[in-house]
Amino acid sequence: MDKERSVIDTMPSRTKCPYCASDTRQVKAGLANHLQRYKCMSCQRRYTLEHQDRGYPTQIRQEAFRLFDQGLKLRQIAKQLGVNHQSVANWMRERHAPDPVPDSTTGIDATPDSRGVDLSQPKRRPTISDVARMAGVSTATVSSFINNKGRMGPATRKRIQAAMEELHYTPNALVRAIRQQRTHIFGVLLFGLASLDAHVGDSLTPPLLAGISHAADNAEHDMLLYSGWPDHPERHSGLSFLNGHIDGLLWVAPEMREPAMERVAAAGLPVVAMLSRHVPDGVGYINADNCDAMRLIVEHLTSRGHARIAYIGPAHSSNFKDRLDGYRAAMLGAGLESRPDLEAVLDYPLKPEMIGSAIDRWVSPDVRATAIICADDGLAAAAYDALQARGLSVPEDMALTGFNDIFDARRIAGGLTTIRQPFREMGQLAAERLLAMIDGASVDTCRVTLPTELVVRESTGG
Repeated sequence: MDKERSVIDTMPSRTKCPYCASDTRQVKAGLANHLQRYKCMSCQRRYTLEHQDRGYPTQIRQEAFRLFDQGLKLRQIAKQLGVNHQSVANWMRERHAPDPVPDSTTGIDATPDSRGVDLSQPKRRPTISDVARMAGVSTATVSSFINNKGRMGPATRKRIQAAMEELHYTPNALVRAIRQQRTHIFGVLLFGLASLDAHVGDSLTPPLLAGISHAADNAEHDMLLYSGWPDHPERHSGLSFLNGHIDGLLWVAPEMREPAMERVAAAGLPVVAMLSRHVPDGVGYINADNCDAMRLIVEHLTSRGHARIAYIGPAHSSNFKDRLDGYRAAMLGAGLESRPDLEAVLDYPLKPEMIGSAIDRWVSPDVRATAIICADDGLAAAAYDALQARGLSVPEDMALTGFNDIFDARRIAGGLTTIRQPFREMGQLAAERLLAMIDGASVDTCRVTLPTELVVRESTGG
């Protein structure tokens, strides 16, 4: 102890460790290139106070700083710039060394804090080089730690983790995205966000998003929701998906022959559609089997004695087209007559008078339908209101079915018989298949049709 104290007493005044800023227990540690080295007994690192810069121009130093921040090692920088590697080391040490002298003119104490940060200077974002210096390792080692690559001892991992936490360091997402050509973010374009609070009971969005979020979380990805769809389609012409922010796109219920989707797919961005199977080449999809679902409904109604079964639905999307085709095929399969006067294919947006007009036709003596298949549950709710307005009861005067099994289906017509789609499973599977496409999976493996389930309730007699 006495010997160590005598060495410390001979140290130059105001000597501080350039790494941890400690001004106590600084001891001599031999010579390096004729320069006196010192060791900080607090952080156990060695350093020199003097340096020989050989008169290199300022531009050379600045270029060295730039290369160092890019992750090059000192000897690589020295070789590239044609200078002595010890000079490069001295420049880096000088660049980050704290100023031990307080600013008497401003009254601001410029003494660094315990991390070696000059409090009188504006804060800057810590770099991977800062972490490497504090942990006493190379920037390549820190990079391996961040990307979980290579083998590394537990002590080294602990030092790097402690340095990152001390400096509040997080990897630069933009730099990582450029280097890896991946953002680990995928886009989600879906309807119903703007009115979600007002239509929770009849919205498909919550279960879809729940499934998508679950898959994204499992894969340690984030999702970017695009707002304004479909009310402001001009904001999503296709180019907005190709600016590098996302690795792929989930598109919920696209229109048939959607030009923006065709542009995105042609540009090579991985895309998976949901609630549609009519998509351009190169696009995956996750959808329910709408045709088979209609078979389940028609078979259920015919088992209850119904033969004149009407269908009502819009014509503006892929799934509604499939449901109409499925209804027609199911009627023929049941040996029933396919009659145009039993069909009401409506233009979008739907209006109450359109539904009322169809029901007036079906309850007339010429037709006398006994059951109505609605293309979705919301349409079934409107049809139920129209039937009640005409003094007709469900299911005594008219059986009624829907499609989707939304939350409100339990209260429509005292309990609506409907088709249940596995929306949460569809959302999760769509995100998983999109991530597979991003990793190079074929489009054929990312086109999946899921089965549905018939849920029988009071609207068809229970």
